[in-house]
Parts: sequence; C-alpha cells; structure tokens
Amino acid sequence: MENQYDIYRGSENIEKLTPKQKLIFQSAIDLFSERGYANTSTKEISEHAGVSEGSIFRKFKNKEELLMAILTPLTHRILPQDFEQFSRTAYQDGSLNLKFFLTTMINERIGLFKSNHKIMKIFLNEFIYDQHIHDRLIESIPKKSFKQFNTVLDFLKAKNLLIDWDNLEIFRFLAANILGYLIQHYIIVDPNKWNESLEIEHVTDFIVKGLTPDK
Repeated sequence: MENQYDIYRGSENIEKLTPKQKLIFQSAIDLFSERGYANTSTKEISEHAGVSEGSIFRKFKNKEELLMAILTPLTHRILPQDFEQFSRTAYQDGSLNLKFFLTTMINERIGLFKSNHKIMKIFLNEFIYDQHIHDRLIESIPKKSFKQFNTVLDFLKAKNLLIDWDNLEIFRFLAANILGYLIQHYIIVDPNKWNESLEIEHVTDFIVKGLTPDK
C-alpha cells in the first residue's frame, strides 16, 4: 500500500492480501473515490487492476464487501481507540478542561480523515447517500469505543462540564459538525480557498459552546 494508506497497517485482513488482491484493493479505492461506489462495476475494477474479474470474488464476496474492507479500518478509528488514555489529555494543571479535550479529539479526527483523503471521500459519499451502507458503517464502529465514549461523557456530565443531553445525541452533534466541515472542504469546495487552521478553530469553538452547560 502507498503511504496514503497507512491506516491499513496492522490490519491483518489487508496485510495478508496477495499482490494481485492488493492491486484490486488499490483500484477499488481509486475508482470509488473518483466515480463513486454505485457508478463503479467490478469489471471496471478488474480492468483498472489488470486482473480477471473473478480474482475479486476469490477474496471478496461481492462489491459491497470490498467496500466495507476499504472503510472498516477507518470506522475503527473514528472514536479514540483508548478513551482512558485519551481522557487524560483533558487534564491541565490537575483540572478537567472540556475545550482542550474536545479540541484534541476534533483535531485528531480531522487529521485522520485528511491523511486518508481518497478513503475519506468514499466514506463521506456512501455515509450520506446510501442508508444501507450508512447503517453498516455505524455498526462497524467497535462497541468498546462506544462504551468508553459513554463513560467519558457521563463523567464530564457528572462534573457539570458537559451539557446533560443523551450521549447518542451528543455523538450525533459532534459527527454532524465534523462531517459537515469535511464535506464542505474536501467534497464540495476547492481546499486551497480557505483558512484551514482558523476554520478548525471556529468549528471547535462552536462545538465547545454548544456542549458546555449553562452556568
């Protein structure tokens, strides 16, 4: 895999691909990001990879399973992988700081997507436009991450540092704002025409203000 696909390092299923299967995998990423998943056939993927169409089905059950193999490593990292360690970054001078906690999480998530641009584009397109794939992507987020996420949110709410909303609603609020930012700048708009650091700061401030309880 190219450096752009470092996200797959450590993924046993991907690292075990044969050279021919890696060509298929790479071609699927290229074509799905360029044309869209629905507009790309397995025949086109095989032709782009320079292999027979049957080679795809020796490893992947169908085109959808190929798509999920591409996207699942990303969904496994949408939430921090170790919330206990991650939550410690929220402490500054012995006190918990919601802005620092959210700023760290938001910047790491945006950085994750930016460093995997083609995969991110596939993810965003399918997450928005295909409800079936949307549901599968949500289901593929590890349950352990959600459990840790809930534990941290409950702790923040108990300290009156986080608004007392349902945790799923907080997750949707975070996801909607972060994905909205990514869609605007990496799917719709030329990324050279905006002040990245300033807009990330504005998005973060907006989320922090929205999730900070009234004093």
